Amino acid sequence: ALAQDREDALPTGREAVEIKDGTYPASYFPNTEILGADEMRITALGTGMPNQTKAAVSIAFLVELGSGEKFLFDVGMGSMGNLFSLRPDFSKIDKVFISHLHVDHVGDLMGLHIGSWLSGRYTPLRIFGPTGSTPELGIKAYVKNAQAAYAWDLEGRTGALPDEGAKLEVTEFDYMQDNEVVYEENGVTIRSWPAIHSLDGSVSYSLEWNGLKYVFGGDTYPNSWYVKYAVDADVASHEAFLPPKMLATYFGWDLGQATYVATRVHTEPAAFGKVMDAVKPRHALGYHSVLSPENYQAIMEGIRTTYDGPLTLARDLTVINVTK
Repeated sequence: ALAQDREDALPTGREAVEIKDGTYPASYFPNTEILGADEMRITALGTGMPNQTKAAVSIAFLVELGSGEKFLFDVGMGSMGNLFSLRPDFSKIDKVFISHLHVDHVGDLMGLHIGSWLSGRYTPLRIFGPTGSTPELGIKAYVKNAQAAYAWDLEGRTGALPDEGAKLEVTEFDYMQDNEVVYEENGVTIRSWPAIHSLDGSVSYSLEWNGLKYVFGGDTYPNSWYVKYAVDADVASHEAFLPPKMLATYFGWDLGQATYVATRVHTEPAAFGKVMDAVKPRHALGYHSVLSPENYQAIMEGIRTTYDGPLTLARDLTVINVTK
């Protein structure tokens, strides 16, 4: 991409600088670093549970490419507060990929739609997501019903802003498709494959660009699709849920209920480790918990019984820069 295509419009008073010799600051401050032309930046906008906290909102990840393009994977409740706090160039945040329709993965879609339109996205918001077992349970039905719910809001803003920004373009694909392409533009290829979670209609994604690969698991029970298609990932993200005893304590559930959820609906830590031991990514990224000191220790100890490779348990606003 040309330099002017790559550059973001920065907030007044901000000036980004180039990272030299691969030496990054200990902490990332928004709009202070120029992303290298061949570089990828992954920001965890939300890493927590449906019963979110201030420090751990629901699931969302932002992927920024050195070409200037930006992609969202899921938009769980509370996550857009973290996105807007980054003060990104919203004219480039126009693509979101949904893994499934639980509210902790899609609950901030309305906020993204309206908030990004108010913040400079004057082109349609493009939404990609899976079918369900019936048409009523797919992404098209979800978006249609959501728009009906906030019709008053949309009607009140019509004419005050460029109307193209109010439009939503939905691409619904078969949740059972097997590592098939759902997006291919400007050198970026995004594929999906089935995930195993609650109901039919959950998927995982991979994004490949410029020889780099990021994998987003969504929510899923350990499965062979992920192991097969996440191979060669630079960063493989996958839920690393609380082990049953810790989950029972956190939610106030009985142990039987917690065991079912942690080991049949989600992926408990030792199982996450087995998945990553099979995939062998350059870096494994776990999420989907509230990382209190005791929870963090329990998850990390479980993972390390089965996986000894590079690992981060993501907290909200964890930032990972990826180069070759």
